[in-house]
Amino acid sequence: MFKRSIKTKIVAYTFSIMLIVSVLFSLISLYNLFSLRSFFINSSKNVFAIQANHYLEDEVKSYARIIEANLNIKEKMCASTVNFLSNAKDPTKYIPNIYTVTNKDLEIKGIAILDKNFSIVYSYPKNATFEGALNKIKAKDYRKFSKNVYFIDFYLNKDQNAYFSFLFPFKDEGYILFEIDPSGIFSILQSAQIRPMSNKYLWMTDHKGVLVFDPKVKEHPLITLKDHVDLTDPQNGERLAYLMKNYILKGKTGTSFYTFRGVEKYVGYTSIPKTGWGLGLTLPISSLMEGVNKLNEQINSKTILMLGIFSFFSVITILIALFFSMWASNKIVKPILDATNTINSIIMGDVSKRITYESNDELGELIKSVNNLMDALAQTLANLGDINIKKENENE
Repeated sequence: MFKRSIKTKIVAYTFSIMLIVSVLFSLISLYNLFSLRSFFINSSKNVFAIQANHYLEDEVKSYARIIEANLNIKEKMCASTVNFLSNAKDPTKYIPNIYTVTNKDLEIKGIAILDKNFSIVYSYPKNATFEGALNKIKAKDYRKFSKNVYFIDFYLNKDQNAYFSFLFPFKDEGYILFEIDPSGIFSILQSAQIRPMSNKYLWMTDHKGVLVFDPKVKEHPLITLKDHVDLTDPQNGERLAYLMKNYILKGKTGTSFYTFRGVEKYVGYTSIPKTGWGLGLTLPISSLMEGVNKLNEQINSKTILMLGIFSFFSVITILIALFFSMWASNKIVKPILDATNTINSIIMGDVSKRITYESNDELGELIKSVNNLMDALAQTLANLGDINIKKENENE
């Protein structure tokens, strides 16, 4: 029982110490592994976000410049037309031909001559009503676009289509109004959905923050002016409303994020100063995270592989620890067992046995002392035998 107990204790103690060391090393290694994994994933997210923000801001400014150039061309062409008509004795004679040309190239849908009270004196084509523009003019809801040119922001006519207009002073204290179809502007906005980022899209508001164009995407259908979606209304998202009121409608440019109809989005925003229009180039965060998720999957697969390799070597380490503890216990216990057997032999009367163990450690000293004891005991027994023989001879 003693033999098994001490051997078991030595194995248990040695194995426990090595197992504790192995577990501590494993925990530290796993902590470092997962820390590195978290660092790489978070760093990747930050890099993707920074690049997306920079990309969105630069691109939305490019679209703003394109739209502003388009408006400037329309305004210059309309101004040239006004100069020509101002020199004509009967401007109404030339307006139909001018309309035919400008309808195609400048997307002008109607031309009207107004008196000083903004009543229509002449209009072409005859079915054009201009009621949306006239209502805004009478409400003084227009702004200066350039010298002697006024801009009338988006409005709806009876056909429920959106238009905007340029208003020019005309001879005899009158005015001339050019009503323009914004489909060309909308085509520019629509082009933002072309790759490389097909999930990104460009929306535009009027100077009050009401959506004029928001293209059809997965999250919502096409939104136009007739839907009257006011982005300054907190019901459409508090952060978006704050962004519109304090940044976009104040002519600022930058990047941010917001939630619209349950979808989180990055946005690069700017405005067109001459018209007050707000532009937002958005990219759903989920689309941005696709690249991060793919990288995350790769990191996870590598992490699982590393965990497998680490587990394999941990098992090998534990087996080695078990083998070493058994070898050490045998190395320590065997001389003790030999000493025990030798002492038992002495008890049985055999003093000729010796323990074979050579070592400079404490156990070696113990074995040497046991062997010395055996030698002394054997010598004592031999001396006692000689004394007994001598006494027997004397008695005879």
